[in-house]
Amino acid sequence: MKKYIALITLLITSVVQAQITKNIGDFDSVKIFDRLTVKLIPAAETKVSISGTRASEVEVINNNGQLKLRMPFPKLMAGNDIKIELHFKKIESIDASEGSYVSCDFPFKQTLLTLNTKEGATIKVELDTEKATIRAVSGGILDLIGTTKSQAVTIASGGILEGMDLISDQATINVSAGGKAEIHATTLVDAKVKAGGSIYIYGKPKQINQETILGGTIIEK
Repeated sequence: MKKYIALITLLITSVVQAQITKNIGDFDSVKIFDRLTVKLIPAAETKVSISGTRASEVEVINNNGQLKLRMPFPKLMAGNDIKIELHFKKIESIDASEGSYVSCDFPFKQTLLTLNTKEGATIKVELDTEKATIRAVSGGILDLIGTTKSQAVTIASGGILEGMDLISDQATINVSAGGKAEIHATTLVDAKVKAGGSIYIYGKPKQINQETILGGTIIEK
């Protein structure tokens, strides 16, 4: 009987240890590393809830409003079994790298938003903004929906923008080195592609200014 109680106590302790909540202070930009999976949740107070067998190992660093979530050395790239809920008041910049995955179930209703993904990481969010600055390189993926009046896009080195359902008035886009981008604009598109990149334009914009250098394609859908 004592062994049975001890086993139950051990299991309960393990579950508690695998779920960690921290107050993190105010921040307006976030950087995610090491294959961590992060869900962004708008809230009145900022906090982070971490679950998984290595939850206690996740480093949460707030440096003057720039929040970093990562695994410690030498356990870099070891966050694939960790789930994080990040409660935020305001985010102006999201940066995902090293195979991480960042999503949000609520639209970002604000003036500006900067999104940056690289090294196979993915950002999947909905926008309701005046301007969006968007960048995907080194196999990074951006999966975006919603609306923005203007978007400035840079895609390179195998980066991907799935932006057919992100509707904008105007877009400036540069794609290179095998990058691929879908954009949706209704008024104006300035598109430049080089070294094998591809741009697919949706929305039947009134004007398209385009330039192709050293291969690459620009296609109006």
